[in-house]
Amino acid sequence: MAVNIVDHKDFLATINGLLLDSRSVLDIGCGIGSTLRGFCCPIRIGIDVHRPYLERAKEDGQYVLLNLPAERLSEVLLAKSVDSVTLIDVIEHFEKKVGYEVLRQAEKIANRKVIIFTPRGYFKQKEFDHYGLGGEKYQRHRSGWEIEDFEQLGYNITLFKGFHDAENAAFREAYGEDAQPIDAILAWKVCTPEEQSL
Repeated sequence: MAVNIVDHKDFLATINGLLLDSRSVLDIGCGIGSTLRGFCCPIRIGIDVHRPYLERAKEDGQYVLLNLPAERLSEVLLAKSVDSVTLIDVIEHFEKKVGYEVLRQAEKIANRKVIIFTPRGYFKQKEFDHYGLGGEKYQRHRSGWEIEDFEQLGYNITLFKGFHDAENAAFREAYGEDAQPIDAILAWKVCTPEEQSL
């Protein structure tokens, strides 16, 4: 598969382009709802393990919010029950084995697409909650992901060149002001049976 390389930071516009055929989206690890708020789907569902994040997201009043660990998705959601599932800056917070399991469940739940956005490689992020809501232990990065990790699972790839840089507080904290930027990976997989067979 060819990797599409882009030189801009508007990942949300790219994701919304992928969501145009979806009426519903489930955002795994939605946090305070910053990304969920920007999705174009009329039905937006967010899950997060840290309840105070959801309490903050609830202030928007636009979403269905569920407080549960991502590893338990299939206990709550039926197969093919939402159009698309997103993991935006989330998969790197899991140990690699757990991340693969969350992807397996997401693919089972999605009726159209699974969409992932993550740093390329290991981005050393510490246990610091920038929202000040007590979620420090959930903020540490526990794995790094490469293009090949997603390609072997049948995902399409867009590489956001130099996406993470000194404009990002977590990046400055981990690497310093003058460090080389880190790329980001946008990976997506079509989950509809008819399109998978093409």
